[in-house]
Amino acid sequence: MVNKMLVIAMALTATLSVSAQETIIPVVPVGVMKKAALEVAERKQNFSAINDQSTANISSETVITMTPGVNQIIPIAIGHPNRIVTPFGSPEVVSTSLAGGIEEGECGEVCIKDNVIYVATDKEHPVTMFITEQGSEARALSLTMVPRKVPPREVFLKLDDLTVASGYMSNPKAKRWERSKPYIDTIRTVFRNLALGEVPTGYNISSIPNTIVLPSCNQPGMDVSFSGGQLMTGHSLAVFVGVAQNLTSEPQEFLEASCGNWDVAAVSTWPLKVLEPGQRTEVYVAQKKIQDRSNTSKRPSLLGGAK
Repeated sequence: MVNKMLVIAMALTATLSVSAQETIIPVVPVGVMKKAALEVAERKQNFSAINDQSTANISSETVITMTPGVNQIIPIAIGHPNRIVTPFGSPEVVSTSLAGGIEEGECGEVCIKDNVIYVATDKEHPVTMFITEQGSEARALSLTMVPRKVPPREVFLKLDDLTVASGYMSNPKAKRWERSKPYIDTIRTVFRNLALGEVPTGYNISSIPNTIVLPSCNQPGMDVSFSGGQLMTGHSLAVFVGVAQNLTSEPQEFLEASCGNWDVAAVSTWPLKVLEPGQRTEVYVAQKKIQDRSNTSKRPSLLGGAK
């Protein structure tokens, strides 16, 4: 009986040993474990870097000043439409993290209506896009959006003064507006709008950058200054707004010809043309914007190399 029980016990032990051997997990090479650990650490580092950047540079302002080539980071509502108002007349969007509609005219995560871009996404990680004027790659605005659990947002993108002054961001609406009437009537209407405190269709208004060359008005007895003035830019015209003051003890008539130059289209003042001693008035100087001629072809001279 004892021998029989011993045989059963030995058989049971052998069975358990076989079962234990069958459930042993194979040993993973150390190199594989190190590689997996490095990949996990790298993913965590990249995710942390994105979050740190979004937190450090994020702007919650409603009006964002944009400089071409400089990325701006803003929060948007997750799962709700967000309204991005651009300074372009017909904006285009390039993005690898946002999807448009499948059918023509259908809105996906990005939808464009006039100069407004609507963004609605369920993604929980930052999404990016470049915004350009339709048909032009001269300048692009870079925007990173961080989805958050906040109400839908409306954000206005504003160009920095130097970019506005450069004329590269000319609005197609300004071009159409300028060409809808004769040249002289266009200038007259621009001056009239300025006097009424209005901005013509498609025009941008800004302070005058320090890097731009100011108009020169030389009239004895008059102090004409454009420092701290305004600059209004359209498609083919740029209008400087300054102040003139009578420094003499006699009435003085402002002479528009004193501001003449090769690129000056027209000059006017408001509300005064004749200034009493000490009186001041606004001065409007419209300049013709010179288009880039770098792509023009060269005509060979008939004189050849003769001087």
